Amino acid sequence: MQFSEEFLYHIWDAQHLKKNLKTISGKKLIIKFPGRWNTDSGPDFKDAILEINGKIQKGDVEIDLTSYHWKSHSHNENPEFNGVLLHIVYEDNGKYPFTINEDGGKIEILEIKEQLTDDINKLIKHYSGKPYSEKDKTCKLFNKMTKDETIQLLTKMGIMRFEKKIKRFSAEHFFSDFDQLIYMGLMEALGYSKNKYQMLQIALNNTFKDLKQFYNNGMTKDEFIGILLCSSNLIDHLPSTISNEYKMKWQKLFQKQKFINKTSEIKWKLFRIRPVNHPVIRILQITDILYDSLETSLFHNILKLFSFPSNNFKLNDFKKKLYSYFQTENNYLPERCKLGKTRIDTILINIILPLTVIYAREKKYEQLEDTAINIYQSFPGLPSNYLTQYMGKFLDEEQKKLIKKRAVYQQGLLKIYYENCRHHYCEACKTLRKMHRLE
Repeated sequence: MQFSEEFLYHIWDAQHLKKNLKTISGKKLIIKFPGRWNTDSGPDFKDAILEINGKIQKGDVEIDLTSYHWKSHSHNENPEFNGVLLHIVYEDNGKYPFTINEDGGKIEILEIKEQLTDDINKLIKHYSGKPYSEKDKTCKLFNKMTKDETIQLLTKMGIMRFEKKIKRFSAEHFFSDFDQLIYMGLMEALGYSKNKYQMLQIALNNTFKDLKQFYNNGMTKDEFIGILLCSSNLIDHLPSTISNEYKMKWQKLFQKQKFINKTSEIKWKLFRIRPVNHPVIRILQITDILYDSLETSLFHNILKLFSFPSNNFKLNDFKKKLYSYFQTENNYLPERCKLGKTRIDTILINIILPLTVIYAREKKYEQLEDTAINIYQSFPGLPSNYLTQYMGKFLDEEQKKLIKKRAVYQQGLLKIYYENCRHHYCEACKTLRKMHRLE
């Protein structure tokens, strides 16, 4: 069934739902008041009154087509959504029974796919397929801001964004160990924008714990590749870079292996995708890293990158170790298909460093924590993306040059976009300007 999220708003507003509702986590849900339809930024419904497992609560409600839209819509980046009590989805396609908010809190999920009343067809005819229009965004935050003021602001915002990533990973750590967390993070990051969720599904369907057990029971590297490609249906979508000989080999091994017998119908988005970004290429790029870590620990192998003689840490030496670790020789791919430094840098900033800080704080390894934070604050700028390019139109030429110098500045700019500009929350930017005495 194809429809827009607005269709779901009407269902919730009119309460076209069956009785005896239960959340994904199994809690009994009674809707006292669905809330006010919010036409401004933030959650879709405000001031809802819900009874969850006998406890009456007042708060916000967010509605998405799937659970994963919470993340793809960047609600997990936005503190405006920290007051959400209930995440309503047409279809739950997540692995966990809760949605995690920006502050690391857990939100109950209500899947309504099988809980709609019989009169739903009337709503489909009336509301489905309505068009959306997005307002033009403006932001005057950086107007007449000096270089030092810009550095101070973006560094502060960048550190805050980093700490929020740490909070979100910490919440996920409640469900998964460090090996699984970094495995999921790697797979999702290698999916790029088109196949992030699809790649994540592979890591959720074939957990690192399961793969370790397969390895201990004799799984070979080629069987490992066959499992990842065949169980995800990617084997039928191999790029021309991969010979048919390999396809037949992996299919045969998957049919004979005794470790897993299930496949998932993952809907891959491969139209007009750059050859190097093909999910099969991305999986093969990290095959050796994943497989070789099954004997010990993926996370602890990555932690070794931070090992330097006392008081002798050098960022350039760290980067060499980092690239060397991820750019291994591969028997299945030509040299040009090695994982690029830009993608490795992005994985470092968004996944490796936050998880390293969580681990260091958990184990009270202060030196490791300091090293990870210092890397984050001093790491060179990453190539611009469509968001930093979009925000660039609000910067003067000197500020644009500054943004390119440090990743922390870019992260700070992204925080401002996600929390303020994206939702026309101009009052927050005015507050930031007042803090810098510009107004």
